[in-house]
Amino acid sequence: MNTAGPLVGLVLLLSACQISEDSTAKAPVPFKFKQLKLHQNDRGGKKLWDLQSPKASYRINQRIAYIEMPEGLLYRNGQASYRITAKRGTIINDGEQIELINSVKLTTLDYRKITLLAGRAIWKPAENIIDLIDKPQALDPTRTLSAGKARFHINREDLELKQSPRLLIWTKQQKAPELPQLDLLVRTANWNLINGKLSAAGPIKSLQRPQKDQQRFLTAVALEGNTKEEWLDFLPPVVITDPAKKMELKAGLSRWWIKQERITSLDYAEAKLDKLLLKGSKLDLQERNHSIQVGANCVVIQPQQSLKADTCTWNWKTGAILAEGAVELRRNQLNQVTRARQLQGKTGSDGLVVFTAPGERVATQLRLPQAKSPIKNQTPAIQF
Repeated sequence: MNTAGPLVGLVLLLSACQISEDSTAKAPVPFKFKQLKLHQNDRGGKKLWDLQSPKASYRINQRIAYIEMPEGLLYRNGQASYRITAKRGTIINDGEQIELINSVKLTTLDYRKITLLAGRAIWKPAENIIDLIDKPQALDPTRTLSAGKARFHINREDLELKQSPRLLIWTKQQKAPELPQLDLLVRTANWNLINGKLSAAGPIKSLQRPQKDQQRFLTAVALEGNTKEEWLDFLPPVVITDPAKKMELKAGLSRWWIKQERITSLDYAEAKLDKLLLKGSKLDLQERNHSIQVGANCVVIQPQQSLKADTCTWNWKTGAILAEGAVELRRNQLNQVTRARQLQGKTGSDGLVVFTAPGERVATQLRLPQAKSPIKNQTPAIQF
């Protein structure tokens, strides 16, 4: 963005302010102002920013102004886009650098409802940046991003977070004392406040809270997402563990659909569920249904038996399993093979699944000792 130099305009504005103290004294006495107003336009005459203070003092020899309760606006394409406030401030070299101190706050003036907070900020208008120092935070209705330090690029509304960034996400509104559904720690993060693009360098360590009494841990190499579209992509390898349910899931690129409370992955995945191993691709973990679905090439392995099917769905709340499409169940005992269009299963207290086929036609093969040919049998329901 082409900008006009700030010095001339700022000096003229300062000299036009009312002076409440005699400036002819021999000692360098600061000028006192009842009101101070600063502004800067681009070369086309559109406003870039303005700043005002109800009380200020100015030292001519140092070219420093000390201001109280500063309030200003940042403009985008000539339209006010952010309001900026603080309790105190210092203007250096007639506007080359503006330091805001105590309760620094930048707030969007549109539907986004985004607020940037910090204890201190260093604003460099010529470089279009504001460095947020002392516990910087970015807030919107469902997110809080914090870090040791942050830099806001004004012209492209891009926020860089460094020094242990942390991302907290609520699936609904932030509401104390409710804990966030996702608590993420990353190495660095970048958030564009215009298009919602979010990226973070790992390692990614996160704590998920699908339910108030449930905790699940997720690790990944990096993260990409979009806060406007409400999704996050975790880059592989992705590992999700739920110690209380004895669950461990390993997957490739995995997307978390925030509002839908789902995690999906088209890549190959493995889920260890107590004594059960579930493998396949097109993973779909749905919190609201308490289920994990393998949408293609499903394999279920447990001691002494294994199952193959087109799709499988496991409900971790009820322990029910549904296998559909070209189902083949193999038991080590007697080399038993059962084929059906659909089999249902139930996880017992021992962590093992018993499969049945109520109302279904099944074909079962058994290989008995010294038998010359397998025994074929058809029955509407079979249980192992």
